Amino acid sequence: MARPPYKTGDLVQLTAGFHNQVRPGPFEITRLMPPRDNKEEQYRVRGPDGLERAVGHHEIEEEIPLPGNTAG
Repeated sequence: MARPPYKTGDLVQLTAGFHNQVRPGPFEITRLMPPRDNKEEQYRVRGPDGLERAVGHHEIEEEIPLPGNTAG
């Protein structure tokens, strides 16, 4: 079962990057981008370093729940 798309404001952890370097987060989804040619969702994310980058849905490891939000 595929994971649902994320939305602006969600906090996420990313998978390891180039040469399996850790990408310390959390990263905030700042913008939804048009899907890639293979229909994969893309997102613009901002890391704790303040820099933004584009990532594909497959690069997101998990969503970080916001304080006060409870799954129901």
